[in-house]
Amino acid sequence: MDGDHDRSFGRNIDYRIAVRMFESAFQACERLPDEDKQLLFREVAKRLLDQIPNNRSEEPTTEPTAVKILGIEIKQG
Repeated sequence: MDGDHDRSFGRNIDYRIAVRMFESAFQACERLPDEDKQLLFREVAKRLLDQIPNNRSEEPTTEPTAVKILGIEIKQG
């Protein structure tokens, strides 16, 4: 049981670290000019798509997947 608890705790810590890193990146992005923000958002979208498992063999499509970022909300508190 201790192994399960440690593994769960480790996953929780990794998740919380990742969330904080994303929050910091988006806060820093707010200070960038709009053109640079768009470049950064496109890069983030590309990397996110690269992380999603390829399920095209299960669901064939004829249209490419497109991602459009409409905005980012940052809550401070």
